Amino acid sequence: MNIGLKITSGNDGRKATEAQYFEEREVCSNGLTLPVDVMSVRQTHHDELDPTMFHQAARSVAENAEMVEDRYTQMKEIELDSEWMAFEFLEHELDLPFYIEGDHADIAQTYDEVVEDPSNPTVYETLQVATNQLTHNARDDLPQHVINTAQEKAADLVDFHGELPDYEEMARATIEDRAYELTNYDDAEEYWEGEEEQLGELMETYGIEA
Repeated sequence: MNIGLKITSGNDGRKATEAQYFEEREVCSNGLTLPVDVMSVRQTHHDELDPTMFHQAARSVAENAEMVEDRYTQMKEIELDSEWMAFEFLEHELDLPFYIEGDHADIAQTYDEVVEDPSNPTVYETLQVATNQLTHNARDDLPQHVINTAQEKAADLVDFHGELPDYEEMARATIEDRAYELTNYDDAEEYWEGEEEQLGELMETYGIEA
């Protein structure tokens, strides 16, 4: 894993000057790496350049290396309650089926390849499934900036205002929202056969009433 600072700027006056502090990590055994945006600062060309923001971003690279390493160590140790919770994160919270060529079967195949113990996926493994699909199986008709947005959504699994999210709270919110969608929208379809049954079991696990 590498961390670094990427600075971009447009010279036509329409784009902002931006500095992104990123983590670059391996997402595939073939050596493919993917930068994950952690923090960014931006300033428009209409204002006089304030270098302070960019100095702070640069300091973050130097000062937060240990924090990044600790966070990924924690992600590899935090297990989700079941594979169904991982799929709800991937397919409902991240809306992965919208961004890829394929459906639940393709996501499930990558899941089986990536997750060491399919019944006890870790947060890190769940993120790996998402980035693997977005990197290898993204829809050809979507512009790259849309796929980049999906990658940023996936990064929300590991960052909430600079901290790891409360995964129990995130799980409850995801389950409640998905249950409401399936119950109240006529065009809502199951992501996989038996999802409603699995969702009911998750609701029972988290003490959520129908």
